Amino acid sequence: MNYKFLILLMVSYLLAFSINLMPALKHPDLNMNIFNLIVTLLFMLLLLLYSKKGSKTLKIFSIVGVISGVLVFVVTTFEHAMFDNVILDAIASIQYPLFLIFTTPLFGGNVLFDLSYGLYSLWMSLFYGVVLCLTVYFKKNYARTV
Repeated sequence: MNYKFLILLMVSYLLAFSINLMPALKHPDLNMNIFNLIVTLLFMLLLLLYSKKGSKTLKIFSIVGVISGVLVFVVTTFEHAMFDNVILDAIASIQYPLFLIFTTPLFGGNVLFDLSYGLYSLWMSLFYGVVLCLTVYFKKNYARTV
């Protein structure tokens, strides 16, 4: 039963990623519709429901999601100052895979807010923080009952 829900979560991630990929890459030039929002909400709902299991993997995924959202926001905020320094330019190149992995599946929610991708990544880091808190909470409650 546990693996069925995990497979459903992975399928919803892949669905949300594939549907939101082009709008996330082309924002604000490409219009999003209600379908992008629906698959994003489906993935968010399944992620919140899976946090009830208190999975260690979901905890790590959420921690990296929080870090990636904050990193993308910081890099986009100071992007104009990072072009001259090699180390800062390397950090800026890290933001793109993190944006694709963690923010793109949730990018359909931006149809409601119409934010820049850096600011939206910061908001999604808050969502991953909520998932992290719920995962830790349910894991502690499960440990108390056993």
